[in-house]
This record gives sequence, C-alpha cells and structure tokens, in this order.
Amino acid sequence: MHQTPVTRQTVILAAGFGSRLSATRGELPKPLVSVAGKPLLEHALAQAEAAGVEEAVIVTGNSAALIESHLATIDTPLKLTPVYNPRFHEPNGVSLLAAEVAITGPFYLQMADHLFAQPVLTQLDAPEAAAAGCMRLLVDFHPVGIDEDDATKVRVAGGRISHIGKDVVPYDAVDTGYFRLDPRVFDALRDVARREPPSVTLGMRRLIEQGLFAPVALTGVRWMDVDTPEDYAKAELLLAAARRRAVVAVG
Repeated sequence: MHQTPVTRQTVILAAGFGSRLSATRGELPKPLVSVAGKPLLEHALAQAEAAGVEEAVIVTGNSAALIESHLATIDTPLKLTPVYNPRFHEPNGVSLLAAEVAITGPFYLQMADHLFAQPVLTQLDAPEAAAAGCMRLLVDFHPVGIDEDDATKVRVAGGRISHIGKDVVPYDAVDTGYFRLDPRVFDALRDVARREPPSVTLGMRRLIEQGLFAPVALTGVRWMDVDTPEDYAKAELLLAAARRRAVVAVG
C-alpha cells in the first residue's frame, strides 16, 4: 500500500501589486483583501495547514511591512517565514527565486490570489498523481466560471505538460496556480534569467523541455483566480456556497 508523502514546505507568492482589484481593495495590498471574511493570504495558509505543511515561506514585496505585520497576528501552527523580494516589480519568477534561501526539499507553490472551495494541495502528493521524478501542476480540465482568455493554459501529451502559457491554442486545461516543485526549479529559473527576468511560466517551460513537468487533474473542487472586481464577487459567492454545503453535510 502506497503512503501519500507529506510535503513539508510551501511557497506563497504575495509580492505583486494586484492593481486590477483596486476597486475592491482600496489601499490594502491584494494578499490582505478579505474574501468571505478572511484575507486571501490566510485562505492560502489554510490550504497549506490542511495539507500537513510545517513551514510557509511567504514572498513579500509591495507593502511588505504591512503584510509582515499581519502575519504576526495570525494564529496558525505553521512556521511563517517571510522573504522580501526587492525586485517585486519584475516577473513572478524573480519572487520564486527569492524563496530559494529557505527551501530544503520538495515544496508546494501557491499563488496568494487563487481560492479553492475545499483543500486541494494533497492532490499533488498522491503517488499515482504524475510520472515519477516530475514536478507537478494542478490543472483544471473542466474549468467553470474562469476567465479562460486571461488564464494560463496548458497542453498535455503523453502524461506530461507539453506547452504552457496564456497564448496556448488549442489547450487541454487551465493552470490553477498550485504546484509541487523541488529545488531543480531554481536552476530552470536561473537559466531563464541569463536572458530575461524570469516568470514562473518561463521557468516551467524549461522543465517542459527536460520532460520534468506533469499535470495533476483537479477533481471535484471549484476555484477562482481573484484578479478583478468581477472575480472578487464570484469568489464571495463560491465560498458562501461552499460554507452552505459544509453546514448541510455536518447537519
């Protein structure tokens, strides 16, 4: 019988501006915008806690002092390790590279503004989830309520991701923003950085070239990428519906 491994660390990217959400956040940095009564960053931390993670490495940048002050108020069993990225105005792969100093082995990567109606991270850990030796991306083959034009899309062939990007057409699934990676990803990002500031997507393309990037199908869970006021409204409805279902199940 296979035992599902526990991934001990997660990296949460919370360094960007989130300017498209400004109509709902006012002066708050995006990771601290509340959806269903809880800041986006705390929703991400709850996902990590539910997966048995021990340490969350939170990469800050814009409004770093405010985010770090908020981290100090959170009641969680997780060890919270903020890492400041002074180049937060550059693509998000730079923020992921900034986390390398704290990483000791396999880890999850979470986008702070991606919300899920239920815990999902352990779907990335199942032994049958993907080919051995591959880093993994949780993908949605049947997205509902997602702005697919703006989403990062993936094409799949032979059990591996063969293409990734917003401009991938045709595509098989949508990138949910949740990954299971290991330190090899930092070499991939450094390789990109020799030519241009790296995004996470460009780093994943290096893994694709090496046959090291596999999809894991998200099963049975709705989710949102909270980028705009319209996304925010949909996310409120999504989590309200999830709470109602939980109450019914308990009752």
